[in-house]
Amino acid sequence: MTMMVLKGIRLPVLKRKAHAPTAKVTFRLMPLIAVVRGNVIDKYNVGQASVLIVDEGGRGRYIISEPEMGEDEQNIYSLLMEYLYYSLKPAVAVDDPGRYVEKYIWDAAGDLGIVDAVSRSFQKYKYYISRDAFGYGLINVPMNDPYVEEISCEGYDKPVAVIHRKYTEYDWLDTNIKFGSEDVLRSFVQRLAQRCGKSVTVAVPFTDAMTKEGHRIAVTFSGEVSLPGSSFDIRRFPEEPFTIGHIVKFGTMSPLMAAYYWLLVENKGFVMIIGPMGSGKTSMINSLATMISPTMKICTIEDTPELRLPHVHWERLKARHTYSITETKFDVSLMDLTKLSMRFRPDYIIVGEVRGEEIRALVQAAATGHGCITSFHAESPEAAIVRMQSPPMDVALGGVMLVWNFLLMNRVRREDGRIVRRALVSKELVPSVNEIRLSTVFEWDARTDTFMPDEPYEVVRKSYRLKEISRLTGWSEDDIAGELEERSAFIKKAVEDGKIAFGEFSTVIGEFYSKRILGDR
Repeated sequence: MTMMVLKGIRLPVLKRKAHAPTAKVTFRLMPLIAVVRGNVIDKYNVGQASVLIVDEGGRGRYIISEPEMGEDEQNIYSLLMEYLYYSLKPAVAVDDPGRYVEKYIWDAAGDLGIVDAVSRSFQKYKYYISRDAFGYGLINVPMNDPYVEEISCEGYDKPVAVIHRKYTEYDWLDTNIKFGSEDVLRSFVQRLAQRCGKSVTVAVPFTDAMTKEGHRIAVTFSGEVSLPGSSFDIRRFPEEPFTIGHIVKFGTMSPLMAAYYWLLVENKGFVMIIGPMGSGKTSMINSLATMISPTMKICTIEDTPELRLPHVHWERLKARHTYSITETKFDVSLMDLTKLSMRFRPDYIIVGEVRGEEIRALVQAAATGHGCITSFHAESPEAAIVRMQSPPMDVALGGVMLVWNFLLMNRVRREDGRIVRRALVSKELVPSVNEIRLSTVFEWDARTDTFMPDEPYEVVRKSYRLKEISRLTGWSEDDIAGELEERSAFIKKAVEDGKIAFGEFSTVIGEFYSKRILGDR
């Protein structure tokens, strides 16, 4: 290898191996530097980077500040990345990227004779190589920020934007991330898809997938189906899924309301969570499922796997889409999987979202005694019923009557300006011979940010399904009211004791059912 001199530091220039490409590979470092115009309202660290939440005249900004590197440091970084590029060990074979990066840097520094230069800025090299070689590049900080809910980029000339869980009053926060050119963004979305085991090309210019961390991505490639060019959106899910404890703590529903749904789910009712996109339907499904007895068998069916359950006997099915006009015969649809799920003899069948004919199979599952939970895009229970009876779903009147309850979710703006998720209304479907009647059980009061009713006997009085449960279990109305009160207090105590994390809450639910079983004996 030859040497070049930069400000007194002698850096080697790598010679390509015989089988390596002859074209020069350039690794240009793109650090994110904070330029603040406005009032900083929050600041915290994500690894070695800092995040600033800034108010610029009423608009929110998400500003990232990464470690600064001088010219010599950037040249050493480029050399280390080039050395990694031509190393024989592929990145996909690395089990522990952090440990591998550390070992790699020191090995490369020793081979290149630049140990002293590397040691002076080792943590910076580790940060940027981890970010660019094994992380998510420019969006690595928001991808590792537990407060970021969604990341979106509509084009190379626009700033990447995020939804922040703590600052929902600003809606989308623009970041200081911008890809700058279509070539850079195109390469990024290709790599993003490849990380998920997918590919995007001119022939197949879009895809959706799930990352290894469980986040949902959608990308478009070049200008084939999106203008001005490539784009992406990433729906980030919490590292630990929400339990009903989180739902109550966040004020999304009251403890009494949670206890009511606990009884519906326990008695294998058909619950449909409705609302617009981003209203929290999937999180609500997951939280309701955490209250199912751990001895039950559950089958989940999803387009993109998002649900996470604590149950040992959990059959997890996902659809398969080829995105090819000529090979759709190899697709596996939600309808196929819903019909298949009944062969596994589950106690509960949960479909992440119904959009088509699969709802008819789910209705049949409810008719044969399975507990069912699903989500559905509709603005109200009434609209949901109309859509269910219309093409392509075409659910007959008798099938619609099998639904026990509609829970309407939405994002709403409180008086303090914060946007929060709330369960706006809970309506039961009361079946009759020739017509459908909806009966309101719970409602959210926007003025007080509370839920009514707040008294167990009033819930029993208003609920047709709880009366039906009393007939099935032999409980009196006093017993049902007592169950609501006991379970409401149980959930409230779990929240007060801080036992709402996925593992802890699953444990206390298991203990609840164990005591019930031992008590019955």
